[in-house]
Amino acid sequence: MMDLALSRVIRTAYAVIGLACSLAMLLPPPVWANHTKSAKALYKEGKAAEAKDDYLAAYDAYAQAFKKDPNNLYYKTSYQRLRFTAAAVHTHQGEKLRDQGDMSGALTEFMRALEIDPSNELAQQDIKAVKDKLAAAPVGETSLTPQNITPMNDVSSPAELKAISNEPITIHAFEDSKVIYQTVGKIAGINVLFDPDYTGKRVQVDLQNVSLMDALHIVGVITNTFWRPVTNNTVFVAQNTRAKRTELDAQAVQTFYLSNASQTNDLNDIQTALRNVITNGKLYAVPSQNAIVMRATPDELLLARKLIDDLDKPRPEVVVDGAVLEVNRTHERNLGIILPAQFTASLQGSTSSTSSTSTTGTTGTTGTSTSTNNLTLNTLGNLNSTNVAVTIGTATANLLLTDSDTRVLQNPRIRATDGQKADLKVGSKIPIATGSFQTGAATSTVSSLVNTQFQYQDVGVEIEITPVIHYNHDVTLKLKLAITQQNGFLPLSGIMEPIFSQRTVDQTIRLKEGEASIMGGLLQQNLSNTFAGTPGLAQIPLLKYLGELSAHGSARS
Repeated sequence: MMDLALSRVIRTAYAVIGLACSLAMLLPPPVWANHTKSAKALYKEGKAAEAKDDYLAAYDAYAQAFKKDPNNLYYKTSYQRLRFTAAAVHTHQGEKLRDQGDMSGALTEFMRALEIDPSNELAQQDIKAVKDKLAAAPVGETSLTPQNITPMNDVSSPAELKAISNEPITIHAFEDSKVIYQTVGKIAGINVLFDPDYTGKRVQVDLQNVSLMDALHIVGVITNTFWRPVTNNTVFVAQNTRAKRTELDAQAVQTFYLSNASQTNDLNDIQTALRNVITNGKLYAVPSQNAIVMRATPDELLLARKLIDDLDKPRPEVVVDGAVLEVNRTHERNLGIILPAQFTASLQGSTSSTSSTSTTGTTGTTGTSTSTNNLTLNTLGNLNSTNVAVTIGTATANLLLTDSDTRVLQNPRIRATDGQKADLKVGSKIPIATGSFQTGAATSTVSSLVNTQFQYQDVGVEIEITPVIHYNHDVTLKLKLAITQQNGFLPLSGIMEPIFSQRTVDQTIRLKEGEASIMGGLLQQNLSNTFAGTPGLAQIPLLKYLGELSAHGSARS
């Protein structure tokens, strides 16, 4: 029995080990496998992932490459460049999960986006919105922030009415308004005081199972009165007039600090909105502290804080990726044989040769010299073939094919805040001579100096954008793109002045998130055919290629 039990345990252990091995083969490589790779290999993986638009994988690869080699500027630049894009991808995934009802998963994605790029304002807004939604959930659902602090605690400590009895109030009577108030007070267990200037009047009141606050509100509307709590169990009733409200309403002072006002206009806009909505309150803006000090009733201060929370929002940002493409292609074929096109004959004198021998010691040297006699009248009378010099042009065979393809790519990227202008210039400055002048008159010993004036011309790429981000994440771009290049020189008054070529696009477009759009372009195609050959021979159908040069060229840009 002992041997049997032992064998079962061993078989079970083997089975567990086999299952673990199978799971290990099915699972993907662990995270620590990336630590065995070199920084260069991780950087190549990041470039490959970015080419496939897998920005999360590219960011992770660049981050690990930068961690392994922090001194490499390529790794650092790529890592910093993709931070905003990777955070935007996490934010977009979180918004999808939020729309599907997965608040926990959405919050995880938003937190991951904020961890990658702490300046991502959209992720901060989404986190706050998700937390507020979870906090407002009914009892029994998960809440991230306790809501046991009443809004009035931040403003002041006014008296809060607390009824002794929570029994619903039911009244059907046609009595004096003071009697109605006192009846409500007795049912709820509170004291009712009246303003000495208030005179009651008979009213018809029908209340059925209402709370204390609803009962006081209904009676106040019917009798044209208002009430204010004096203590936790006492209310004071007065006639509803502006003078009485000004006299009896409690006043409080509160300072509102704006967390997202980056410019003076932002503070002025919020201040103007408060003045127009809350006309009875007094407020003062403190630009140095980005704060607004307001004196008003507690209810008006609550309204002011709600209005400030709605207006004091962080401005969203947008990253614009631009690509400037230019393709120049030339295809040229040069084929054919060019026969001699020139034949020249000229007269010359006769040629004679003489030989001479010189002896030095035991060695003898013999030399021959050739001379051309001048042309004489006797020679003209006896011309022969030696008196005519013939010059024939050269023949050329052409067999050439030229195919060139040039592509210039510039990929600028610019990040801008909603409603704020952003400008990017990449290039250099080229001096241009605009004039010259002499400093004085020249003398016999001193020459005058000539000073030349220059101005500088910007050359390169300039992008100027002003984005407007809409509620549905569409972006309206007021964009200006200018590309300036130096294109040769032109002599003017003895001075070589540079020639500049410029391409400018100025337009307003609306794009969705991630949408690409072609702003402008020019397609130009030139075709040319050139034929040159010997007269007569060039018209023979088959033999014309022996005496003809055919050149075909095409250029497309």
